[in-house]
Amino acid sequence: MTIKTKIISLAFFAISFIGFSQTNCTTLKGCERKLCELNTKLAAAKKAGNQSQIKGIEEAITETKKNCSTKTVNKDLDKKVKEKQQKVNERTADLNEAIKDKESKEKIDKKRKKLNEAKAELNKALAEQKTK
Repeated sequence: MTIKTKIISLAFFAISFIGFSQTNCTTLKGCERKLCELNTKLAAAKKAGNQSQIKGIEEAITETKKNCSTKTVNKDLDKKVKEKQQKVNERTADLNEAIKDKESKEKIDKKRKKLNEAKAELNKALAEQKTK
């Protein structure tokens, strides 16, 4: 193991430890935030005893440590925003169609509620993107 590799490994271990001990990851940015969020999920999975979820999260942590860069984090956040925007567009179309087809008030209200939930998810994703 080269010195550079040891230093990088030590840095990621420190970041992981800090992220694990910190319950609020919103103050972190980039790869540190991503690792913090994964470690928080890992702690919850361990508490719940969900072995398959633990294994998946541990693999995600390993991949993040190996491949994470500002570019990949930005790309992930951009993808998330696009997906949330697409969901808002779909929900808007569903609501408009329900109104046009004069569906029942209950159905329209349900579709309006789903649209509002999708908008909230989009706003959350946009806020995450701004803090990157």
